[in-house]
Amino acid sequence: METATLTPEPVTVTEHVEDPEQAQPKTIKLADFLGEWRDILKSQVIRNMDPVYSPKDEDDWDRVAREKLKQLIRPPFESQTRRGILPVARSFYKEDHKAAFLVGEMGSGKTFMGLAVAHLIPKPNKRILIQCPGHLVQKWIREAEETIPGCTCFNLNDKSMEQLLGHKLHLIRPIGTEIWVIGKERAKLHFQRKRQLVLRRGAECCPECGRAVECSETDKAPGCEHCGARMWAADRDKVRRYAKAEFIKRFFPKNFFDLLILDEVHELKGGGTAQGQAMSCLIARSEKVLALTGTLMGGYAHDLFYLLWRMFPRLMKDAGFEYGRTLQFAERYGVVQRTYDSKDVAVSLNIASIGRKMGKSRVKEAPGISPLLLPDLLLERSVFVRLSDISEALPDYDEIIVPVAMNEEQEEEYDQLSENLMTATQQALSRGDMRLLGKMLQSLLAYPDGCRSEEQVTLEQNGIEEIVGSARALDIDLLPKEERLLEILAAEKKQGRKVAVFLEHTGTRDLLPTLEEKLSENGFVPLIMRSQAVKPENREEWLKDNLATGRYDLLICNPNLVKTGLDLLDFPTIIFFQCGYSVFTLRQASRRSWRIGQDKPVRVFYMAYEKSMQEKALSLMAQKMETSLAVEGELSDQGLAALSESDNSMMYELAKALTGKKSVTNLNDAWNRYKQCELVSGLALDEAPDLQTTTTIKTTTTMTTAGGDTTRVTHEFIVRGKVSIRNDGAVVYVGRNRFELKAGAVYWAGRKVGWYDRKGCGEINDKPIRIYKPEQSKVFVLAEIRQKTAA
Repeated sequence: METATLTPEPVTVTEHVEDPEQAQPKTIKLADFLGEWRDILKSQVIRNMDPVYSPKDEDDWDRVAREKLKQLIRPPFESQTRRGILPVARSFYKEDHKAAFLVGEMGSGKTFMGLAVAHLIPKPNKRILIQCPGHLVQKWIREAEETIPGCTCFNLNDKSMEQLLGHKLHLIRPIGTEIWVIGKERAKLHFQRKRQLVLRRGAECCPECGRAVECSETDKAPGCEHCGARMWAADRDKVRRYAKAEFIKRFFPKNFFDLLILDEVHELKGGGTAQGQAMSCLIARSEKVLALTGTLMGGYAHDLFYLLWRMFPRLMKDAGFEYGRTLQFAERYGVVQRTYDSKDVAVSLNIASIGRKMGKSRVKEAPGISPLLLPDLLLERSVFVRLSDISEALPDYDEIIVPVAMNEEQEEEYDQLSENLMTATQQALSRGDMRLLGKMLQSLLAYPDGCRSEEQVTLEQNGIEEIVGSARALDIDLLPKEERLLEILAAEKKQGRKVAVFLEHTGTRDLLPTLEEKLSENGFVPLIMRSQAVKPENREEWLKDNLATGRYDLLICNPNLVKTGLDLLDFPTIIFFQCGYSVFTLRQASRRSWRIGQDKPVRVFYMAYEKSMQEKALSLMAQKMETSLAVEGELSDQGLAALSESDNSMMYELAKALTGKKSVTNLNDAWNRYKQCELVSGLALDEAPDLQTTTTIKTTTTMTTAGGDTTRVTHEFIVRGKVSIRNDGAVVYVGRNRFELKAGAVYWAGRKVGWYDRKGCGEINDKPIRIYKPEQSKVFVLAEIRQKTAA
């Protein structure tokens, strides 16, 4: 099979020469083009754009809004006000826009910013509806009562229809600030249906027009093929309920709610889903719509298609899109893959015809996003808030990669299993059979951690299940990764830090009992949270009650249970014992502890076996997370390139990595590049405040030894220059000297003269330096550190 993938064309620049016949087109990557002309392009953008809100040009409206924000019980951080609250509020209440996205990195305070926007509604009496995941209903109510003075909260997440029926019978104007909260599951749940037909002379007929119809026994909601009438009714023998979102749309007037807040809106991206339909119903009865999410994109263009249609229908219609035609949207803003049969291609190439065709093709959308999606549809309707924007309220954050070597017996079995599965998979693919691909990847990801059990991979052929790969069960007391986990836990426990350990395999390949046993044998008391044992809406209270007993050292659970809404402030250390390969889950779960309110440095460990599929998966995850920053307002070099060049899903990319058809970056290099992207993306290049390069900041630390001796250590931070982004790193000018910062190294005139780590600490010519963002500053700076010690 041959696959043709359609991607946006690279930028083509024609060199100017005097002889036109000698002009040669020069093709360069989009990222290189932007890097080379960054300064000119930036100045043009700043000159031509007309933002709804600019911190430098605040007017009377903004000043009044700031005064009103002072009424909140908890005042916002200045960065939350400038980056999120005022831009959205001004868009709604000054410019009269209908809807907006607030994309906030996990832990940046999206809940608080959403409530602050609600508080700025220019009415004394207002009604706000919040739809969120069911387990976050109580959290939203608590946050609202702790933020907006005098607000009244209503919980619509129970089975009762009493409150909605009361407003249907007697429409009541809001008194003060009313906050209505409903879970997205409760909003969508409807009665079940049954067929409703009439019999005439033994034939099934439509009850509306009376004509005979044919419909499947399994179709519980058929429509008449003649008159289009619905031939179904509510099944009174099943659960009797009415979807609250549909009730609101049917019986409440337009603009009944002054503001609708949709939390975790990326979970509502489906087309014909009940949750998506409920979202449409609520939007129809709301004057303004604010969509909150931490991860707007999952890699496909269609992730945004239905969200944009529901929030901005006129925009999508004017752009020429039709509802439901996601492929049309993907052809303009995504990547479309067309697969042709090799026989058709060969025949086509032998036809001497101008209008020859390549035959029929299989068309599907592939991961990847065109850069045009940002200016065309997102930038004017979105606000992006990073954790780095509110860094003054957060402790240090460090991510540590922990590669672990397999022991000899474990590695031997893994290598044999990998070789057998590779051979079998390649043979299956040559026959056009892709069933073994997923089995191979899951087996190779799982066996190193679950090697105490026998591993068998089978493939059904001609009605018979054949074993295509197997690995024997190993009798190993402590696996290498478990030993390393115990070492990390012991070190963290010694420092009085609780730990959250995340495992992917908690279902069919359940590792929780084994890990719990090993931890207990070594003196640790783990708290196990399972999805079946604790309902989503009760997890926060369950966790709080168990921690209050003081018995537990660590929490163990699947990261999917805590990836949204659940704060883990009591666990400043997070360990991914298994990482999986979901960008959404990894990014969401890794930030559960690094949030506003955390007062301890946060450490996140990612564990993987060396020379295994786990290592390849983690390396690819680092590249994917770097790419995902691009759509959320962080346009790094790799991110922009990946927008138009991204290839297949994680499963296929892992398969290509295993077969050698895709090169995988070294794990440490991939992760360092991702972290460098995060550092560079936080620099505010569109704002250039004056910076005095002679600024000196002094900090003094007093240390007392066990013998009572006291030592005073004074650090002087002498700011030498502002950090500015360039193509693949950053640049600092100190006087006339130009220093380049790339992937942890410092270069001068092409020669390496220093280094820096993830925290911005390092050296230049053996002199200690620090890259950091001073208070009240909007840019990073490079400072020389001078230390003085006095007894």
